[in-house]
Amino acid sequence: MEFLLDSADPQEIEEVKSWGLISGVTTNPSLYGKQADDFIKRLQEILEVSPGCVYTQVIGADDREDMVRQARWIASQSEKIIVKLPMTNAGIQSCLQLKKESPEIKIAITAVATMAQAFLCGKAGADVCALFNGPLDLEVDTAFDLVTPVKKIYANYGYQTKVLSACRYARTFAEYCAAGTDICTLKKEFHQLLYEHAYTDKRMRGFLGDWEGKFGDQKWPQP
Repeated sequence: MEFLLDSADPQEIEEVKSWGLISGVTTNPSLYGKQADDFIKRLQEILEVSPGCVYTQVIGADDREDMVRQARWIASQSEKIIVKLPMTNAGIQSCLQLKKESPEIKIAITAVATMAQAFLCGKAGADVCALFNGPLDLEVDTAFDLVTPVKKIYANYGYQTKVLSACRYARTFAEYCAAGTDICTLKKEFHQLLYEHAYTDKRMRGFLGDWEGKFGDQKWPQP
């Protein structure tokens, strides 16, 4: 599974990259709006620090010609780029046009909220279907599993589209992994939560307390 960071902050990307597990970065217009003044310069900075792929979204949702133009420019900036198009009629039409005219451009359809929309992504030949199952999970009382049925739809029809899950908490992250999502992306604070649990913390304090009670600050010798 590809493990990504959702961020447009180069310093934050560098920090999480140093943890050794992420393989790329996802961004969106909101992140650029909150974390950058010059969005073109910021894209180049992100490309420099990302360990791999960089998902970057076109602006707008209804003008096919404009989105295709933006997508071509974004894709031209680096081989790392995966262009994000919106889950709209015009976004799907843009995907169809780009895949016909420039099949080398990698495309993700974003803000996918239903199985029917996911089917359209596969039918249109998108490389990635970006499910908003994490945000949607916050709106319901039970776990919101889109991964399992979407993977089944793609298997039924032989679509090669990968499933990306936008995650929030450790529980849902684990559920999406168990369901077989191809890609997970999380903000830094949610990455950090994956490492943490109250029981783990309690046991480690207990181990350390028992050791220090007997041996003080001694540790095993260096090799």
